[in-house]
Amino acid sequence: MSLIIEQVAADRQVAEAIAAEYESLSLACRADAARLERLLAPDFHEFGASGGEIGYEGTAELVAESTDPDGEPIKVERMRGQLLADGLVMVKYTSENHSRRAHRTSLWRRLGPGRWQVFHHQGTIAAR
Repeated sequence: MSLIIEQVAADRQVAEAIAAEYESLSLACRADAARLERLLAPDFHEFGASGGEIGYEGTAELVAESTDPDGEPIKVERMRGQLLADGLVMVKYTSENHSRRAHRTSLWRRLGPGRWQVFHHQGTIAAR
């Protein structure tokens, strides 16, 4: 019975991290710096699909300034997650935004029940 309980708990963590990833991709969140910033861990780091590296400081503001809340939503394919350890989930998917496809991986850390922050993200340009 404990294996079933453990699997349910693991599935819940993965589902919560995936929900947080979808939130971070929503135009409403991306256009609201304070809302996006709550999802970014203070030690956030990204290797962007553009080839650049960014950290926590100023990222939410930069994303908000460049996001049109009424624009074309980011398309997501094959979103899936894997529990790496209790409170640590890796989320993988392919995105398409403005005709640019990228394979993406995020690492999410649980802060408390239902509360997650991303601390690492990587995007790699995908072939068409």
